[in-house]
Amino acid sequence: MPEQAILNFGLQLQPQPRMVSVVRRFVEESFEKMVGDPDAVHRVSLAVHELLENAAKYAVGDKTGLTVHFDAQGSTASIKLTNRTTPEHIARLRACIDAIQAAAEPFVHYRNLMRSNFGTAAESGLGLARIRAEGELNLSLEIRGDTVTIVASS
Repeated sequence: MPEQAILNFGLQLQPQPRMVSVVRRFVEESFEKMVGDPDAVHRVSLAVHELLENAAKYAVGDKTGLTVHFDAQGSTASIKLTNRTTPEHIARLRACIDAIQAAAEPFVHYRNLMRSNFGTAAESGLGLARIRAEGELNLSLEIRGDTVTIVASS
């Protein structure tokens, strides 16, 4: 029986912009060695990138937890990002993920967000919408007090 290609890891890191590319490259390089599907590698690394950018912008404190599970045999992926944040961000995050989940056409929702947020510095939810539209991953949100976990999964 051939060995099943599974990548499973967890990281605790500081939510800093400089870590986003470092971790994305780690995920891409690790997956490329194990998985023969470049599209799957792209979708998972895109989700890691966007979730870490979210943490770098909106996390409170110096710890962010990232877990990644990818089963190439079953073509399933689960990326979880956990961090503390403000009550205001929790409310915006909840509304953003609700809108993404309610969108009948994820790419149309993403495109509409790009248009409506062009040239603004406001919190847009574009990264999360991109995970759903381009990454073809479902999003969910878990909230415990001031701690949020965003889950992107297939």
